[in-house]
Amino acid sequence: MSLPVEIIDGIVEEVLLSQSRAFSSIAALSVVSRQLRYISLRAYFSRLTVSKLTRAGRILDIPNCCSWIRHLSTTMQIIEKRSLPVSKMKLWSLELTCESVSVFSLAASILLVFPHLPVTTLVSLKLRSLPRITQLLLKEIARRCANLRELELSVIERLSTDCCWACFEESSSGVKHSPVGVDASSCDTTTARDLATLYGRCLQPLANLKRLSIGVFLSSPVVLKKHIEDHSDALARQQQGATGLGCRPYTPTKCVQCWETHGLSTREDELLATMRLAQNLKSLEWVRWSSWFSYWNLPLQVTATANEDDKRDKMNEQERVFGLTKDDVDAQWATFEIERREKRIKVWRRTS
Repeated sequence: MSLPVEIIDGIVEEVLLSQSRAFSSIAALSVVSRQLRYISLRAYFSRLTVSKLTRAGRILDIPNCCSWIRHLSTTMQIIEKRSLPVSKMKLWSLELTCESVSVFSLAASILLVFPHLPVTTLVSLKLRSLPRITQLLLKEIARRCANLRELELSVIERLSTDCCWACFEESSSGVKHSPVGVDASSCDTTTARDLATLYGRCLQPLANLKRLSIGVFLSSPVVLKKHIEDHSDALARQQQGATGLGCRPYTPTKCVQCWETHGLSTREDELLATMRLAQNLKSLEWVRWSSWFSYWNLPLQVTATANEDDKRDKMNEQERVFGLTKDDVDAQWATFEIERREKRIKVWRRTS
């Protein structure tokens, strides 16, 4: 008895998902018959990650591969060089990592890449590790990707907390992570609500947009600058006569002084900015902002001079009391849901 193709598709997809999409999980199935091989390859290549130019070239050697891809994760550089013919793909979702794009080359990259996107089928677009979010980027997305239902634009991936305070400070200086406050070039002051209004107006042509993630902080850039200058372990160790080099940094999320000074006002700005977006984008149901202050619970009550045992004890205590792990504490997203009823808009912060 032969099974319908739809059922076989579902079985193959479930096997792939259960094995982290490793081809070895369906390799045996792919050699049973020509039909099963076609189904297996189509399911495997429906979700594809290409991070190197050499792999992009090998993908093109597989017959019909490009017609199978529905979800593609790759780099801006690969698309710029046209190593993958994305315009010929029937993509549903596209994720681009933009680490190779500088502030100065962003406009050129936008104009090179966006004309080749599969605009008729694309419903989800994610651009990560951007140097900044510009009006040109927003307007180009709104003009060319009219069917989008989900959009993510983020710069925070460029902030490095894996090394030391010096690297953290250097990475923060090369990216527009907090586009509110006073603009040094024009001396104009931009509030979180002004920024949300600007974003909303640029994206208004996206009539079907339901989920929006914007990876910038709505707190002033002074928050991170002062945190690095005044609240860092490195500074405390230098005051004690040590070098401070190699000391791993922590973010304002886990800084008591930053929470006390900026936490409440930033959370209010995030709520008001989300309301502005909801007023401009009528189909919006869900919004995320990058945030240093996304949780109500207090950060770790650890001073710069605390030793490692004290930090570990505080971490264990917080996990026991609040049910939060280290990954939860380090999370840098504030999520909001939007409800529309009787011509009224209700916005609330999601806490789980």
